[in-house]
Amino acid sequence: MPGHRLAIDFGTSSTVAVLADPDGRARPLLFDGSPLLASNVFARPGGDELLTGADAERAALGYPAGLEVNPKRRIDERVLWLGDRECDIVDVVSAVLGRVAAEASRVAGAPPASTVLTHPASWGRTRLNVLAAAAERARLRGCTYVPEPVAAAAYFAHVLGHDLPVDRYLLVYDLGAGTCDVSVVRRTATGFDVVASSGLDDVGGLDLDAVVVAHARSLTGDAADAWGRLDWPQSPADHQARHLLWRTARAAKEQLSRHTTADLHIPLVDTMIHLTREEFEQAARPHLTRTADLAVRVVRDARVAPERLAGVFLVGGSSRVPLAAALLHRALRIAPTALDHPEIVVAEGALHVGAAPQPPTQPAPVPVSPAHVPAPPAPTSGPAAHTPAPPALAPGPAPYAGIGPTSPAGALGVGAAPGSTGPAVPPAARISTGRPPHRFWRWLIGTVVAAATTAIVVIAALTVPPLFRSDSNVLTGHTDDIYDMAFSPDGTTLATGSADETVRVWDVRDDRHPSKVLNHPYLVNAVAFAPDGTLATGCDDHIVRLWDVQSGDLVDTIETSHDEGIDDLAISPDGSILATAGQDGTVGLWELVEPMRQLATIPHSTQVYEVTFSPDGTLLASRTDDGLVQLWNLAELVENERARKEAEEAGEEWSGDEVTPLRLEHESEVYGVAFSPHGEVLVTIDEHGTGRLWEVATGALREDNALSHSAPAGALAFSPDSTLLATGGWDDTVMLWDVTPPDYRADQVGDALFGHTSIVYTVAFSPDGKLLASAGQDHTVRLWDVAAARNS
Repeated sequence: MPGHRLAIDFGTSSTVAVLADPDGRARPLLFDGSPLLASNVFARPGGDELLTGADAERAALGYPAGLEVNPKRRIDERVLWLGDRECDIVDVVSAVLGRVAAEASRVAGAPPASTVLTHPASWGRTRLNVLAAAAERARLRGCTYVPEPVAAAAYFAHVLGHDLPVDRYLLVYDLGAGTCDVSVVRRTATGFDVVASSGLDDVGGLDLDAVVVAHARSLTGDAADAWGRLDWPQSPADHQARHLLWRTARAAKEQLSRHTTADLHIPLVDTMIHLTREEFEQAARPHLTRTADLAVRVVRDARVAPERLAGVFLVGGSSRVPLAAALLHRALRIAPTALDHPEIVVAEGALHVGAAPQPPTQPAPVPVSPAHVPAPPAPTSGPAAHTPAPPALAPGPAPYAGIGPTSPAGALGVGAAPGSTGPAVPPAARISTGRPPHRFWRWLIGTVVAAATTAIVVIAALTVPPLFRSDSNVLTGHTDDIYDMAFSPDGTTLATGSADETVRVWDVRDDRHPSKVLNHPYLVNAVAFAPDGTLATGCDDHIVRLWDVQSGDLVDTIETSHDEGIDDLAISPDGSILATAGQDGTVGLWELVEPMRQLATIPHSTQVYEVTFSPDGTLLASRTDDGLVQLWNLAELVENERARKEAEEAGEEWSGDEVTPLRLEHESEVYGVAFSPHGEVLVTIDEHGTGRLWEVATGALREDNALSHSAPAGALAFSPDSTLLATGGWDDTVMLWDVTPPDYRADQVGDALFGHTSIVYTVAFSPDGKLLASAGQDHTVRLWDVAAARNS
């Protein structure tokens, strides 16, 4: 019979462990009567033993300098000073893991036969090496390693029994004590993959505890001496009072998750204060709003359609705060799954994840920068909630399915002794077990790299033409990603649609670029001008809105038949037909003249991301996420729909043939499509940043690898005279290509246009071809002089 299995979730503030019996029954281990073992570590002066958990907290009352509260945050430092002792980070982490190993052995009657350790999805080889070495020193057997969001997904599917089919996605929202991590996990035939992950190192449960403490301080401001002792303890009694204050604040926060009020006793001040959930949520909202914004960004950058999310799963002790679930529900429009005890999810879920004997070779998760979510202002008083996390190392390939033991002939893991049965680490991740390099060398290397980087930046600043450095060409006002843009037919106005639930209409003739704001109920995915200057907008509901941009008035709406939001829309060149791309996997065609009837519905096999008309208005191109672009004959579509309706009205069965599109198939997902103004060719660009030119008449591939970005790209626009193609991509650049007919060679023109600090989602030429606009994830619009760009 197999032995016991142990899973450990080594957390920033608390560590959780779950032990599975040979029959598969799992139960959390208890430490001092709680399933949460404080991850802190204490070193006595002159001693060799390292204390953990409650033992460390009690010992630190008399010697605070010897306590490290969050070893996980210090994992990059290699050496920690605990009081007067220099401690290897491996030994510090091993102390926590060793405490778990000892308790597991006591409960099971023998050391567990195997151990699963979880880790953040962003951790690279170096950090995993430290964890593996610590596990070896703690004498944990048969260790494998699983990303935390993968373990959470396994709990969601296997323990809770929720439906998570293959190729569907789960958003894992992990709000722990010190950090908030958001990941999108895909179910595969063999397990789970992390496809996107990001985090905030300055938002967590400790920040919410600080909200409670700040409220208490505001009500007892006259007790300055007592608060001085709580902020800067000078005696063991002061340290104990401070510890009690923060522990009570955490308890009050947790009580407010279940009740609408909580009382809090302030030690040294010796008074009781009252706190309501409404007061708490008002103060906590800036922190939790940032986490919800991050969740939206991770889903967007994972390129996952909302309907492919099977759920939103809340894990981590602080995720039980009701406001967190409410904000996520509002942002994602999916009701989150929340549990009474979210702390044990990752540890127990890890027991249900199969581990591979070698790290998989798929790429690391898409990193998502949280820089767009500004941190709330730092408090002007009160103790810091926690120390900032050390800078993250660049991650290597992520071990999605777990890192398992190597063969006996493989190299030993870090810290393993010859003949050891401890955990092995991927061969590429081996590090020396000797002392770390002297700090001087680390300083010197860092200084050289920083100097080189600065030099490159300075040289670039001196050599880039002034146009591209001028702030007068940067339009600001949006507060979130910009997904689409369009110039008005007369070229005087630029409309931009954003995730901040607004459309801005900019006057590009005025150097100050004033703008009108058109408010929407949801994020705006698409904008398009009709020939008469009417602006159509589409957002994450099923309604098309028509606007008079001069007055800013909403003049009409079209209630489409889409079951979900609108990802894109386009207006035919003569202004008579509107096409909408639905998240429900259909394309709708609508009259733009009264009575604005629906002309046709075009079903697709998956979500439709883009639609665009050919210059003569006879064809419609649609783009889906399965690598397919389809060209539809509009006259055939409208005639078929007319004949179908006539047959239905006559009570007859329609026997006509379905319209067959011209299919342009790609091996990779297509991110952008555009017709040339002459109508002879169509350009597509894919998830690898590779562009292709197709003959519109025949569907023949004219040029493969015609243009290329160094990263995925999806922004495409032809100049009005068909000679230039502008592209924008995930490499933060805009590029121009010579596509003069009849050769359409797609040679790069000038240098890449730098200025954006993140993904470029959309580009557009002005009707006269003199201006190029670009916009994207950095919330800005940039206007480029095309003639200057040609000569750059």
